[in-house]
Amino acid sequence: MVMVMKLKHVDELSGGRKRFRRRYPKAVSQVLGEEFFQVPMRAREGAALVAEQETLLAEYDKLVAKAMRKAAGQGQLSPLEHWREATAEAEAMVAAIKGGLDEDDRRDVLAEDLHRRGSDPVMIKAVMQPEAEAPPVTLQDAKRMYFKERIEGEKGRNKRDQLERVCRRVEAALGPLGKLPLVDLKREHARRLRDFLLKETKKDGTPLAAGSLQRERNMLVAMVNLAVVEFDLDGRAANPFKTMDLTRKDAPVEAEGNKREPLPEEVIKAMRARVRDHVKAPALVLIWRLIQGTGCRVGELVGLRVEDVDVEHRFPHLRIRWHDGRRVKTKVSIRDVPLVGDALKAAREALRLAEGELMLFPRYGRTGGPDAVSQALLKHLRTITEDKRHVLHSMRHNLKDWCMLAKVPERDEHRILGHSQGGLGDSVYGGREARLEATYGSMLKAMERAP
Repeated sequence: MVMVMKLKHVDELSGGRKRFRRRYPKAVSQVLGEEFFQVPMRAREGAALVAEQETLLAEYDKLVAKAMRKAAGQGQLSPLEHWREATAEAEAMVAAIKGGLDEDDRRDVLAEDLHRRGSDPVMIKAVMQPEAEAPPVTLQDAKRMYFKERIEGEKGRNKRDQLERVCRRVEAALGPLGKLPLVDLKREHARRLRDFLLKETKKDGTPLAAGSLQRERNMLVAMVNLAVVEFDLDGRAANPFKTMDLTRKDAPVEAEGNKREPLPEEVIKAMRARVRDHVKAPALVLIWRLIQGTGCRVGELVGLRVEDVDVEHRFPHLRIRWHDGRRVKTKVSIRDVPLVGDALKAAREALRLAEGELMLFPRYGRTGGPDAVSQALLKHLRTITEDKRHVLHSMRHNLKDWCMLAKVPERDEHRILGHSQGGLGDSVYGGREARLEATYGSMLKAMERAP
């Protein structure tokens, strides 16, 4: 009795010839511009046919994986990643070849077959020279390592977007990241990047802000430092960006407080009316009222859980805490913020709307929620004032002004706004109830100065 074995994705052509043919997933097909992966096969039967089918299955998986990375916006592999992937696949294909051949002969047969099909030269090299020296670690590898170790898994896109922005600028100044080995980085690279960054402008044609330049430099420095450690390059690779000076010699000194300004009284009143009359989402209305009445950051409010709002306490307040749904900016940002006046009314309304929910603002208590709130409310603010120093964060400056005018103790002001306190005693000692009572009284005084 003769048994016929049907191999998956292998069909028969005229004359007994065989062909491997497998459809690509839709996303892969869109990237590659082809619907099928199909290759005429050399073997016609037996173990040789099975081995060739296994080799083609592995090659198909490799093509699909690369295309899926591209579809997901992850870009091409670095030379080092390409080599490591190729060597792993080569070893698997060599091991899959059955028969009485020794390892060298299996590698020769596999390399000849790959060459005949026009396969990746790196794959052929991995088959024939598995002990060849790996390509050097590049800035592209440093970027992937930094993303994996420092950003992957974080909520929101701010850090991801910043990393992409930093790397785009580096590529524009120095060339493709995959062609910049860490061991070859010199001071010349830092100077070229510095000159490029100092000439960069925003969409409106103005130069990049000094603070933005510094943050991008810090991320680049951290990215290279991490790669030097993780790829065991200490003593072989230096970080020339550490001492890169991005100071504009001819730029006027700008006071920190001039970057954001408190909203003028007429703007606050107009914004209150604008939100009341034109904003359709109840959550956005309540968030604005809480911003105005607490001085909290947008992310702090959007990240509130229902359990973080205590309106029944003798000193009603919000608990700004770290939890799985959000992180707080700094350690001192963890605090209790008193609720008085309209902010207390807004908190009660928010609790009523969020009954049965985990998050106080379930529509926005998600990844990207704070950005969505900021963009939506800023559009309304821009109908009232075009001054770019007037933003949602300006309300924190307003509350600080009201605290000063009401002669609120600096200690309570810092506790309300979540700013660092000077003395150890102010930041460590004292009970929670006493601190809350003090800040509640201070908040009442401050809000008397609000319009």
